[in-house]
Amino acid sequence: YGGVFVSDVVGLGKSFIGAAIVKHFERTDNARPLIVCPAPLVEMWERYNEVYKLNARVLSMGFLLEDEDAGVTQLLNDVQYIDRNFVLVDESHNLRHPDTQRYKVMQTFLSTGRRCCFLTATPRNKTAWDIYHQIKLFHQDDRTDLPVDPPNLKEYFKLIDKAERKLPELLANILIRRTRQHILRWYGFDAESHEPVDPNRFAEYLNGTRRAYVLVGKQHQFFPTRDLETIEYSIEDTYQGLYQELRSYLGKPQEGKPTRAVSDGELTYARYGLWHYVKPDKQKRAPYSSLQRAGSNLRGLMRVLLFKRFESSVYAFRETVKRLLKIHKAFISSLDAGVVPAGEDAQTVLYEGDILEESDLVDALRKVSHPYEAKDFDIKSLRAHIAHDIDLLEKILNLVAPITPEKDAKLQTLKKRLSEKPLQGTKRLIFTQYADTATYLFNNLNPGGKDPEIEVIFSGEKSKEKLVGRFAPKANPEYHFAQGEVELMTVIATDVLAEGLNLQDCDNIINYDLHWNPVRLIQRFGRIDRIGSEHERIFGYNFLPETKLDKNLGLRKKLHNRIQEIHDTIGEDSEILDRTETLNPDAMYAIYETRGAGSAQFDLWGGGNDEFLDLNEAEEILRQLRNDNPTEYQRIASLRDGIRTARSSLKSGMYVFCQAGRYQQLFLLDDKGEIVSRDIPKIVGAIKCAPDVKARALPKGHNKAVMAIQQRFAEEVRDRQAERTHTANLTHGQRYVLRELRMLFDATEDEEIKQNVKVMEKVFRGPLTSAVKQELAQLRRTNVLGENLLKHLIRIYDQHNLKDASVRRSLDAENRIVPRIICSEAFV
Repeated sequence: YGGVFVSDVVGLGKSFIGAAIVKHFERTDNARPLIVCPAPLVEMWERYNEVYKLNARVLSMGFLLEDEDAGVTQLLNDVQYIDRNFVLVDESHNLRHPDTQRYKVMQTFLSTGRRCCFLTATPRNKTAWDIYHQIKLFHQDDRTDLPVDPPNLKEYFKLIDKAERKLPELLANILIRRTRQHILRWYGFDAESHEPVDPNRFAEYLNGTRRAYVLVGKQHQFFPTRDLETIEYSIEDTYQGLYQELRSYLGKPQEGKPTRAVSDGELTYARYGLWHYVKPDKQKRAPYSSLQRAGSNLRGLMRVLLFKRFESSVYAFRETVKRLLKIHKAFISSLDAGVVPAGEDAQTVLYEGDILEESDLVDALRKVSHPYEAKDFDIKSLRAHIAHDIDLLEKILNLVAPITPEKDAKLQTLKKRLSEKPLQGTKRLIFTQYADTATYLFNNLNPGGKDPEIEVIFSGEKSKEKLVGRFAPKANPEYHFAQGEVELMTVIATDVLAEGLNLQDCDNIINYDLHWNPVRLIQRFGRIDRIGSEHERIFGYNFLPETKLDKNLGLRKKLHNRIQEIHDTIGEDSEILDRTETLNPDAMYAIYETRGAGSAQFDLWGGGNDEFLDLNEAEEILRQLRNDNPTEYQRIASLRDGIRTARSSLKSGMYVFCQAGRYQQLFLLDDKGEIVSRDIPKIVGAIKCAPDVKARALPKGHNKAVMAIQQRFAEEVRDRQAERTHTANLTHGQRYVLRELRMLFDATEDEEIKQNVKVMEKVFRGPLTSAVKQELAQLRRTNVLGENLLKHLIRIYDQHNLKDASVRRSLDAENRIVPRIICSEAFV
């Protein structure tokens, strides 16, 4: 199908699997690989590229940008990448938003039919549509040969939303996911006997009666067990009894222009909702209509940002308030000079305001804000609300300014825990979401930077490779210490260290901020909870704020109160947040309430009956058979189609396996011939039996029942084909191109042009990728005509490798396979 997901859970070595896949295609197909990854992982992939001789180019996701001249086709035109025909995308969940530049550039690059492999432990972040958008990078036509009904990706995902279809039935064809339990069950060895684990007696390993390991480079590697602990601190004491007052100033969600009197003690966030101050008769006109799009989410995001920094640390909150004050004052100066600093360019100038004198700032804003006329705004209300927010921000700043580190109860709680067992004298990895908090912790845990064993990282300025090598030298033996360098014992980091790095020398993670959601926790834990850790146990410490009202409450009630506060402050704005930021109450209870692996209600680590696991067990049984008894495996693989058998069963019924081309369906029927299930895991479970089970004679009427199912399947195949053909509606761009090509054909006498027109007509009448459709839409918008149009179409044809696509379509039409029975079994 053009692509695959490798979605093993964190800590199982997806990067090595990915490198092996790249090497396989490089060696067997002479592939020229391109590896695309987040910026923090570029150094690692460059090293793998060199060590394993992958012959790849490595590209940071940050460089997936549109070019002013080439637009989204930038990669297609770049000589460094144009010949790359196999693409590995690490942490592919970063490419799940189709409206971003990086997505559009990657989609265009993959539209030429390049094969690809996506690595991600979390392919689904918020909804099933996250996976849909990633699939659409390599499977760009919604019509599909995947064995799903209906044969249209978008329609299938709509049915998933309605709970009428199951995501695993689709993913079974394009996604591989293994958990620790799966690895130990099928690849593990018993810790005492050193014999392979018996998959049928795995319960003993699950309940801890026995231990198992995996062999990695002839070494016995155990998975550590996880221990979570909640560290409670008083947020009331942290803010010197001002918590409730300060929280009330942050305000609650609201629609439209602030209507309350500006004397109210809540921020209006007017600066981030400028569209509401545009006079009604101008709101729907350009350029003001764009302000509505830009500002619809901005106020909510600013409230979330303030609220989360408020909890993170006094310092992060104070610094954010200072920055907001500076921006608001620059904004009001601009208003007083008759300029409304709106739009993206104005944002850039405002945020760089500290490098400009006030008069220069107003001049710069005037230059970039020219489309926005002050007379089109309700300046009186806007100025009043901005002034109100400045007064309130100054009040907030004055309240928090006197809170020194010595008075910061949260910081002092951390320092106390670090000075006591079990954290004293061990490696500690302290995570926070914010660079300001990371800086604050570093300055207080290592004043003046005098202790060489404590370091901080929150951006790309420091060498990640150097820091990781010093902190985890065993897990990163390729790092060589410079003269005078010492091993790090404590690292304070933002999530720049949360993806794809090996830090398993460490056995303690401290999460300084409140966790709303497990995604970040899982990614962070994955740095130390890895195959190859020398630690039997690893520990996660999670900070949880309590208020004065919480003082004598149990942990669950405290969590309930925090969740309610988040709901009250964020409200409907949660809809605009990424899944890593959104509130997940079940996960919060699992993170803070339990010691160990999680709760029965919420599988925190994705180690249980995961929605991606359905066919793994059946595949492993076949793999084991191939290794243990290759002759029998080959005999089974060589069996002809249409074979039949029967066996004893508690219930009468039948199983039938049908196939047409790549479309396969399994049917489980009752004794009346009615379909009971098409669910693959359920059917695989029903037909599973031991090797020594004896066959029974076929019951009367078996063949007739099988033929009835084949007929039904054949009708389905016809319906699928009809639906695929029917849904090939032409876009406006296609219609425009085909109409203009026909006019060119009629107007020219040149035989070469006529021949080229015929080829282009055939190609652009068929199914096209989104990237090609966008290019055709652009030709229509710019009214490209005649031979110039033909020239552009030939460029698109070459650039997007449409020759191969049309050849594939022809072959598909020729090789449409007749529906047939692969095998059937009667239950007697």
